[in-house]
Amino acid sequence: MREQQNDHVNRSLAEHRGGGSINDRQSEAIHTLSADIAYKGKSRIATLRALPNDRKWSYFRDELLARTVAIIAAVVVIVYLTVQILTPQAAPQLTVAVTKSALGTSDGAALQTQVAQALKLPEGREGGVTIDTGYDLTDNNSLTKLQTRLSAHELDIIIASPDDFTKLAGFGYFQTINDALTSEQQRNLSGSFVSFHGFDDSDGTDIDYDGSGKGASVPYGLQLASAKRWTALHSADKDALAGVVLESKNASNAQKFVDWMTS
Repeated sequence: MREQQNDHVNRSLAEHRGGGSINDRQSEAIHTLSADIAYKGKSRIATLRALPNDRKWSYFRDELLARTVAIIAAVVVIVYLTVQILTPQAAPQLTVAVTKSALGTSDGAALQTQVAQALKLPEGREGGVTIDTGYDLTDNNSLTKLQTRLSAHELDIIIASPDDFTKLAGFGYFQTINDALTSEQQRNLSGSFVSFHGFDDSDGTDIDYDGSGKGASVPYGLQLASAKRWTALHSADKDALAGVVLESKNASNAQKFVDWMTS
């Protein structure tokens, strides 16, 4: 096949010579055409391999460079997504929500650092400790955010002023202190237990019935007035209470937090 192509080119040259001489530019163009015909029908990779060295780079740049870059970019994206899927983010080890009336933002950041160091954990949601301040129960958006996180089981402890704590206890968000703490903690801290009316769900047939704050009065709150690490914070409400959230995913770290706060 290639011999036939070369014969065709040679005949063309002969015809040109018969009709008159050709210049160097025309001769180069004819030889380039001959070379291109020789590679016709081959794959780009095969063509690249067959080309002379002085033509490889220009051919690669024009025919393969953009495709190569696109393939590399696609591979990088696939590898990144695969790593993200196969390496899940470490779960939070302790998340404490604090209402706006109980503690300021800067003291919340300081408390987070202290607790993380005490529990020998990093700060932040990824496998660490988070003290999330600023919840305002008088603001519907802020309350909705808190309730959404509670529904998603993202919170372990809530610290709130007495009025806010009463409201949250009435919604049925806390487990009793006796269930949340160890036997030793119950003995040592029983004097700081505070009872609140919880949620009454006994009338499950009436969809309009609101059981908030109509449940039995049981100890849901731990008073922090005697917790020296809490009262040392400048903006802390000295009458604030701490409660362990129902279905906390980090019960052990919640107990360690209470130990550290009250030691």
